[in-house]
Amino acid sequence: MIKFFRSIRQNLLSEGKTGKYIKYAIGEIVLVVIGILIALAINNWNEKRKMHRQELIYLNNIKTDIIAQISMLDVYIDFENIILDQSEDIIRHYELNKGFYAMDSIFPKLNDLTVRWTFSNANTTLTQLLNSNQINTIQNRALKEELIKFNQEIDLFTKNTNINNTNLIDQLSTKSFIEVGAYALYGNSNRINTKFHDFYVFQTIKIYGKETHKAEKNELINLATQLLNEPKNRLELINKVVYRNTLSSLQKSGNKSLKEKSEAILKKIENEIELH
Repeated sequence: MIKFFRSIRQNLLSEGKTGKYIKYAIGEIVLVVIGILIALAINNWNEKRKMHRQELIYLNNIKTDIIAQISMLDVYIDFENIILDQSEDIIRHYELNKGFYAMDSIFPKLNDLTVRWTFSNANTTLTQLLNSNQINTIQNRALKEELIKFNQEIDLFTKNTNINNTNLIDQLSTKSFIEVGAYALYGNSNRINTKFHDFYVFQTIKIYGKETHKAEKNELINLATQLLNEPKNRLELINKVVYRNTLSSLQKSGNKSLKEKSEAILKKIENEIELH
């Protein structure tokens, strides 16, 4: 093809047709430019198609992650419901008995207050997009901004939850519940054990579980009851039970709020996927 156009130019020059040569040269340049523009347009179209395909992959992965996050939030909410129920039962029992007496059914509930659940961000795809600066692959600007804000909220909630678990539950509450309670005799309630067995396989050991050890068990129960009802211990423990209830209520509220936001953004992602 190149030789063909070159021969035409040489013939025009040899025949002295300078005007026609110039017009032809201009025309040839225009054709080359048009060809380049077409090639660029095709390349841009291919790149947009690739980006469009990659965006759809990311959106579907984000959708999967958010569905997983919602499922996890349901677990967190259910767990907090257990803690709320147990702590409220302890408070009612305390009020009715004017102290920590007749604790046979209450000790397992008190022991449940030593347990807390670690919160984690399940949105791995979104986190990877942000860390790798690939978030701009999401073309819908409003959706992209919402995803960024959503991830920030979850990261902040994760950080606050884990700090509260360590500083307010582990160090402030759990230590007291174990020290003056009867964990070795009763362990946790069936309700909390069932919840954990859904995720982890473990075995709890209780001392003096046999009928032949009834006297020894009763001796320890009486000792625990005596310790619990010493004025200072009683005041400290009921304060911590009420405080644990408050923390659980706040945690449940935060979990429910995040679940609602997750469900709302999930619908927007599903709508965006449909547009593709």
